[in-house]
Amino acid sequence: MSGSAIAPLDPSSSLTFRLLVHETQRLARDPFLADRFREAIDKGELDAFRHFDLVRFAERVGLRALERLILAAAILSSHDTRRELKSQATTILRVDFDHAIVAMCQRPTWNDQSDLTQPQTAKLLTMLLSDPPPDQPVLDASQRASIVFAAQSKFGQDAMAPILQSIFPALRCVHWSAWLYYLWLIPFVQLATWLRPRHNLDSARSRRYE
Repeated sequence: MSGSAIAPLDPSSSLTFRLLVHETQRLARDPFLADRFREAIDKGELDAFRHFDLVRFAERVGLRALERLILAAAILSSHDTRRELKSQATTILRVDFDHAIVAMCQRPTWNDQSDLTQPQTAKLLTMLLSDPPPDQPVLDASQRASIVFAAQSKFGQDAMAPILQSIFPALRCVHWSAWLYYLWLIPFVQLATWLRPRHNLDSARSRRYE
């Protein structure tokens, strides 16, 4: 058999690939560690890093929406990251934001029964609510309101108040429409939170009788 006919190694059965998935998930589940991923990809000198496809990589290693959001936040919160990498992170944020916010409210957050802690959530909020360059806003007004409410619904307003007070003074401008949207959103999210367990119960009952 010639060298060109050698079958490629199946990455799903490769120890190296499994280690890559495990390490990527570890970094993507901790906003304090996500900068390591950004630095490795952004500062790498190999062609694989210079032409890195973030969206495809996230899909290949099976990252969930919140994991993708955390890695994207680390990239977007850095002012000296390559523009093409920031563009890919912006795409991830636009596509996965809503699903990530839902996952952020869950207990536990991750499928291994671990949870996104309050300090980790504070770090994520800091990355996403920090003031970006005017031509590259991280979140729009409604997204800012959504993530603030998600954090408060999980940890409570009293727990999040000092964290938010430390974040918002660093912002040049928080548009009034964000807080108007936030106040408008509360009753609808509370209703959805109350209905979700009933929906899950009804779905489980339906499956039992199928």
